[in-house]
Amino acid sequence: MSEQEAARLRALDRYRLLDTPREQDFDEIAEAAAELCEAPIAVVNLVGDGRQFFKAEVGLGVRETPLETSFCRQAILHDDFLYVPDTARDPRFEGNPLVSGDPGLRFYAGALLRTDGGQPIGTVCVLDTRPRELSERQRRGLMRLARQAMTQMELRRSLREQAEQRLLHERILDSATDYAIVAMDPQGRVTRWNTGAERILGWTEAEMLGRTVDAFFTPEDRAGDRPAVEKRLAAEAGSAPDERWHMRKDGTRFWASGEMMPLTAEDGGLIGFLKILRDRTGQRASEAALQASELRYRSLVEVSPQVVWFGDEAGRVTYCNTYWYDYTGLPPGETGEASWMGVIHPDHRERVRDAWLAAARSRGGYEVEFPLRRADGQYRWFLSRARPVRDEAGHLKSWIGTTLDIHERKVAEERFAALTELAPAIIWFGNPDGSLSYLNDRWYAYTGQTPEQALPLGWGEAIHPDDVDGLLKVWEAARTHETVYDTEARLRARDGTYRWFLIRAEPRRDASGTVVGWLGSNSDIHDRRQADEDLRRAREQLHLAVEATGTGIFDYDLVTDTLEWDARTRALFGLGSEAPVSYDVFLAGLHPEDRVWVDRAVEAALDPAGSGTYDIAYRTIGLEDGIERWVAAKGQAFVAGGRTVRFIGTVRDVTQSRRAEQTLRETEERYRLAARATNDAIWDWNLATNHVLWNEALTVAYGYPPEAVDPTGDWWITHIHPDDRTRIDASIHAVIDGTGTAWSDEYRFLRANGTYADILDRGYVIRDGHGAAVRMIGAMLDISERKRAEEHQRLLTGELQHRVKNTLTLVQAIASQTLRNAPDLDAAREAFAARLISLGRAHDILTRSSWTEAPIAEVVEGALAVHRGAAMARIRASGPSVLLGAKAALSLALALHELATNATKYGALANEVGCVELRWHVVHEDEAPRFCLTWSEQGGPPILSQPSRRGFGSRLIERSFAAEVGGEVKLTYAPTGLVCRLEAPLASMQEPRDEVAA
Repeated sequence: MSEQEAARLRALDRYRLLDTPREQDFDEIAEAAAELCEAPIAVVNLVGDGRQFFKAEVGLGVRETPLETSFCRQAILHDDFLYVPDTARDPRFEGNPLVSGDPGLRFYAGALLRTDGGQPIGTVCVLDTRPRELSERQRRGLMRLARQAMTQMELRRSLREQAEQRLLHERILDSATDYAIVAMDPQGRVTRWNTGAERILGWTEAEMLGRTVDAFFTPEDRAGDRPAVEKRLAAEAGSAPDERWHMRKDGTRFWASGEMMPLTAEDGGLIGFLKILRDRTGQRASEAALQASELRYRSLVEVSPQVVWFGDEAGRVTYCNTYWYDYTGLPPGETGEASWMGVIHPDHRERVRDAWLAAARSRGGYEVEFPLRRADGQYRWFLSRARPVRDEAGHLKSWIGTTLDIHERKVAEERFAALTELAPAIIWFGNPDGSLSYLNDRWYAYTGQTPEQALPLGWGEAIHPDDVDGLLKVWEAARTHETVYDTEARLRARDGTYRWFLIRAEPRRDASGTVVGWLGSNSDIHDRRQADEDLRRAREQLHLAVEATGTGIFDYDLVTDTLEWDARTRALFGLGSEAPVSYDVFLAGLHPEDRVWVDRAVEAALDPAGSGTYDIAYRTIGLEDGIERWVAAKGQAFVAGGRTVRFIGTVRDVTQSRRAEQTLRETEERYRLAARATNDAIWDWNLATNHVLWNEALTVAYGYPPEAVDPTGDWWITHIHPDDRTRIDASIHAVIDGTGTAWSDEYRFLRANGTYADILDRGYVIRDGHGAAVRMIGAMLDISERKRAEEHQRLLTGELQHRVKNTLTLVQAIASQTLRNAPDLDAAREAFAARLISLGRAHDILTRSSWTEAPIAEVVEGALAVHRGAAMARIRASGPSVLLGAKAALSLALALHELATNATKYGALANEVGCVELRWHVVHEDEAPRFCLTWSEQGGPPILSQPSRRGFGSRLIERSFAAEVGGEVKLTYAPTGLVCRLEAPLASMQEPRDEVAA
């Protein structure tokens, strides 16, 4: 058991209501719940350990049931209210035997009984054997009744606990001998603190020694200097008694009666004081509670809506509450026999007086009913009860009685008696032993028996001999289990004929729940039985008539809640011929996705206010074979007396047709999804109407919204490029007008944004039985990218031819110049190889960018990589990011290679300390920006004079740079080192590009 459940059971146990007798207050709550919700069953229920106890119940007939099948164990899991319109459709209850079996509970609504501590201990609930709705008013009313039930429970617990506490306090006060005794010096400082003081006040002696007694006086007494006042009074009068509030160590207050006395020496001198306290908090609280209890009791008596009276030992009335005098109009305080006998109806006075005197003599209970005169002279029926009050020894000390107005009940009983005589049915009262005590005149008129012949057991002679044993067996079972008695039997009429009767009875219980009798009725159902038999024969004929049609039949009798299926209907639900069927079986056999809406369709058909027709198709899952089937069902409901009594119809297996429809839908869906998944514009052209249906790609790929498209072949033709239009119109009509079926062609199609797309269009012609074209379906494939790729490839091929030719020309020039100026073959080979390597690196850079452009930093790095290997920090390059065209990149790479080679041989890189500064930038002075690059050498061997002749490298730099990019080259031989300045228009450095990244 969980700790939470244990706490809940402890909270329930505090009320001590389990297994207690019935009480009128709770019975009235249950009755009010049943009446409010118009339910046959109502319960004030307490959920215990493994069981539920009914403190009050209406229509249930038991006081306790196991918790396993309890609805209320679900209710206590909810915050305030559990409402289940139909338990058979609620997964929490659909397997509950109380739902699927007897008594077939289908509706539940319960308001939670929750303690002040929040623990759920039970419910006030209503139940019914049929599904139903609960209004908001009924729900609020049920919750109010639950609160009233808790109020009753809390009141009983409070009164019991108050009585227990009052008794406990009285015993403690009677037996307590502990006192707080405190000794102090003349200044009020504690010198002695006994054990009683420790227990009562909370401080230990060690904590209080040397402190003043002010500590256990209240703040208001300390402010009024009460300790000093008590010492002064004690010193003057020899004693200072008091009764007041005091303080404990923990800050709580307690009421104490105490006394302060002076302590004197032998010579009479004051040596201190003695303070004695006794805790009177409990006694004070008990007295206050007793006074409040007496006040409440007297107030209850005075405001009670019934007469409350007291009598002495001899039976003389000594007191009547206000209600008596207000009702009778007698003078207040008048209690004499003559006065109260005078207001009793004259016809009942002697009977009432004799009953009262007999009770006084026997000293037993008194109970009598009589009419009592009201102050206005009218008489009303009252029930008077009294019980003797005895002392502990059992001696009678007095009487206490009540007189309750039962006028409405008496009138109702008289009306009921009249109704039983006027009712068209036979009404009877049964005794717990099975005998009858009453039969209305309908019985005697029908059977011809007399009361002496029929009562108490002679009624059995009117039962048909073939029905006697079954009737007595059911009657015995109902009495044994205290349940509703329900059977059918034939009763003999006075002319000797027999007719069928429905015989029903319900147990009548007293306040404790004990069955004291039975109220029953016999209704003539002979004509209905005959109609049922006629219907059975008609149904048999119908069965034979539809046997050859392959149609199944269902028949639902709502009066008896019986559902019948023929063999075909059972087969559609995957059931054998002997399998039991019911509405729950019908719902269980439905496909889960269809179950809810089919149930609603049946409910609508069964609604008496509706048309009563039923024509639907649904899926079943075979309950035994697991096969899914489609079923078409039609039915008609029949209403009698405002109530649907029967529901009959047919079912057919439509699985094959449904599967064919499903296959068609799936095919159409696949086509639709395929059309959506492709970017091809798919078209469907009705050649007879010239109507064209497009898919969504016309909008997605070509930008035309649906409202902008005229769905005709003419709209398509007008959006073809004018140069292609005549050709395409002729080619497609050549196929349409001929005998072919396939058409394909390429053309340009106008997009919504004004541009043209290259299209490959293919179509298929559908012809009728005479070979005439009636329809054409095709797809437009956008091949613009393919066309651009083909054009790009053509351009690349031409560019490659141009680049190869230029490169070969450049290599030829380098070779020619190198061989012409080299001193020997080895030098020529070395110089030629280095220049080809530099040219190759520039080619590598350009190849990575498809020979369109190359970053200057990569060109510089590629040209100088060989020379910077050992002198990494000696060549410093910097400048903005500039993209160079192919020609400019090759020319610059060769120029930098020549400059670095000469610097290594003769210039700044020929020693260990020289360096090279390589800087470039873009000048924006004029409209056309210019590219500038400066090569500056420093720290190398000094240049003492200008060179006598120009080498091949210098000429190569000037010729290649000037020829390829139209640039200028300026070489300056300064004493500190060579300075080379290259300058050219930025546009020529970038060839086709126009922008500059600076």
